Amino acid sequence: MLCIIPNSGTEESVTADWNNFKYSKEARFTLQRLVDSHAAMDLHPTYRISLAEEALRGYINSYIAKSTWQKYSSGWNAFCAFEIYYENSFSWPLTKSVWRLFVIWCLSVRKLQPASAKSYIAAIKFVHLIKDVPCFDVLKDPMIKMVLKGAANLNFSSPPRPSTRRVIQLPLLLVIGDRIRRTSWSPLTKQVVWTACTTAFFSSARLGEILASSTYQHDPTSNLMWSDIRFPTEDSILIRLKCAKSGEIQGEFLDLFPFLGFNCCPVASLHALMRMQQEAGTFSKDLPVFRFASGKNLTACQFNSILSSLLSDLCAPGQDTITCHSFRAGIPSTLALFPDLANCDDIKGWGRWHSECYNRYTRLRHDQKRAIFGKIAAALIRDPCPPPPSAPTTTPSSIPA
Repeated sequence: MLCIIPNSGTEESVTADWNNFKYSKEARFTLQRLVDSHAAMDLHPTYRISLAEEALRGYINSYIAKSTWQKYSSGWNAFCAFEIYYENSFSWPLTKSVWRLFVIWCLSVRKLQPASAKSYIAAIKFVHLIKDVPCFDVLKDPMIKMVLKGAANLNFSSPPRPSTRRVIQLPLLLVIGDRIRRTSWSPLTKQVVWTACTTAFFSSARLGEILASSTYQHDPTSNLMWSDIRFPTEDSILIRLKCAKSGEIQGEFLDLFPFLGFNCCPVASLHALMRMQQEAGTFSKDLPVFRFASGKNLTACQFNSILSSLLSDLCAPGQDTITCHSFRAGIPSTLALFPDLANCDDIKGWGRWHSECYNRYTRLRHDQKRAIFGKIAAALIRDPCPPPPSAPTTTPSSIPA
């Protein structure tokens, strides 16, 4: 059941969670305790290195984001289970044989996909780094490469698992807007949810990049605040993502422009949200953009619940799902329908893709391929090549291989 935050002014306002930033010096995972700062600073006892050791741990803890520590911790926990399975405590650095045994265990005992096994390999390689020991180059080992490739080949015999995530395109976006309008939510609550929809759709943003990380706290160093919104002209908006997925130090930027005639203009939505928050007395440049009158933040998890409730008749659990990520594929899929209007570089640039992974989001590529072949055919027709020689008067005695 959908649970929308009430417009009660009696609840405590959301505050910045200064101890829960994306990057933190504090150790939050067991894996971080493997850092031996004393061994890393192996100096004469007379040196005052305790502060240096503490600083070393802090810098290493903030070297990668909390989510990455969590991901690597999953690999480390798997390795601990691997040692329990073989009733052995393996020495570090791991030998080639132990690496091979671990990879085979991941595939045959844990039943992991080859891609998941590679992520565990990356995690254990990182453990070597924080243990300050040399690491064998696993993925260049011919035997491990053959094992991973063989496991991938065996997957061909299994039925494919089709993607169940549905793409949100303009007609479905308008359906969402109509259903938000028909709810009994307060006007500000409706505007918060609708603005998140239009912003995500028209910018091809990841919802995790624009929504707060927690209902009750926010991270000023990574969450989208009103101070990150700029209005360079009357008809455009510039949004700065401080901590985009790419990891760019300077962040990344989203541009929004008016889209008139369908009542789903992202520029108008953001302006309306700002005005309504100002009228409700909840607006501040130092607070998250998508914030309810109660002072609570809209999070990606809650947004998924809202979508599930609004579109329950259009979603079949496990077969046809609509989530936050469905918005990211909307513009690329539409552009792929009309290759004469936009090329691959246009799609990559708008969605901020730096590799060919943007192809995963252009779900509707048939017409694009047809247009490309049309260009190929036109080139073949226009090619001023000499005419073929006349046919021989005698029939060949044999057909060449």
